Amino acid sequence: MFSNQSPLPSAVLCAALFGVIVLTDPAPISAVETVTFKSDETDLVNGVPRPTRTVTGEILVEAQDGGLMLQSDDGRIWTIQPEQVTDRKTTDRSLQPLSDEEMADRMMQELPNSFSVFRTGHYVIVHNTNDDYVRQVGALFEQLYKNFYAFWKNQGWKLPEPRFPLVALVMANREDFLKHASAEVGDQTAQMVIGYYHLSSNRMTMFNMPNLERNIATIIHEATHQLAYNCGVQRRFADNPMWVSEGLAMYFESPDFKSALNWRGIGRVNQVNLKRWRDYLPRRPEDSLATLLSNDQRLQNSESASDAYAESWALTYFLIRTQREEYVKYLKQLSEGKPMAEQSARERIKLFESTFEKPLGELDQRFVHYMNRVR
Repeated sequence: MFSNQSPLPSAVLCAALFGVIVLTDPAPISAVETVTFKSDETDLVNGVPRPTRTVTGEILVEAQDGGLMLQSDDGRIWTIQPEQVTDRKTTDRSLQPLSDEEMADRMMQELPNSFSVFRTGHYVIVHNTNDDYVRQVGALFEQLYKNFYAFWKNQGWKLPEPRFPLVALVMANREDFLKHASAEVGDQTAQMVIGYYHLSSNRMTMFNMPNLERNIATIIHEATHQLAYNCGVQRRFADNPMWVSEGLAMYFESPDFKSALNWRGIGRVNQVNLKRWRDYLPRRPEDSLATLLSNDQRLQNSESASDAYAESWALTYFLIRTQREEYVKYLKQLSEGKPMAEQSARERIKLFESTFEKPLGELDQRFVHYMNRVR
């Protein structure tokens, strides 16, 4: 996530988007149903709340109390509490994801008439700002897309193409952004960020920012989240350790100020986070790695987020540079997780130790020693 006060608000936004649903005793299934349900104030069509929705999609999870997690043909994941459901019908047909053209049409139906669609090879960008800015952003998205797939191919991981269209909303200014974001993620979160990727809607939202060059890393960061969740590297609403999600996005985002676009590749040393890591190291407790791996609290807490983000980047950098095969294996195991199926703290650490084939203490020593040499 990115913000105008990085990195602390990022933790807040992650908490809002990663911890927004509660379904008791989920049982994953994949039937296709048409569900009619009462909506809420965050479900907007042309800026106006829609009282009810009828959505056809795959049932990803059904709780014992009747709560549902449903994925519709545009890739959106709806979380429906039992008291919201007014009608359910099972269909015998498979879910057909929307094409880019169909997605563009749907977005135009949901947004005010002032919006237009700009399509690139892999993205549907819906905007109410100038075409030149959108073309620049689209070029960044496409550059990331190409490099993202090439990176994982070089690691021996052939990723599938996204099942659903990749959508980005680009607002004309911060005022328009706040109006939209406040309805989607709440006023407090919206005020603290300049853009975000939303797990439920599967869309990025940002606005036309002066000095685009200064914000390229943050745009790449959010686009990395979206790609990771759409090409099989991660699975939405599964137990994705937050250090993995944020560490990966920071690994990809590192700016290159010698490039015309200020970004040209993946895995450069992130100097901002390297400095934060070095500042943290003298007061880093012995159990720092264990607490980072076992739960997401340090990343979600504003008082510890800066240190935790720096350590997440440093750990990701270390693992990719020194144990690439094991790191890819680790990501593959995480990507097999089911929606709403959480691991305990001990299970998280056990998976990490078994995959990297060393006890945590030894890994931590190697990690710190390696990062001391990074410049």
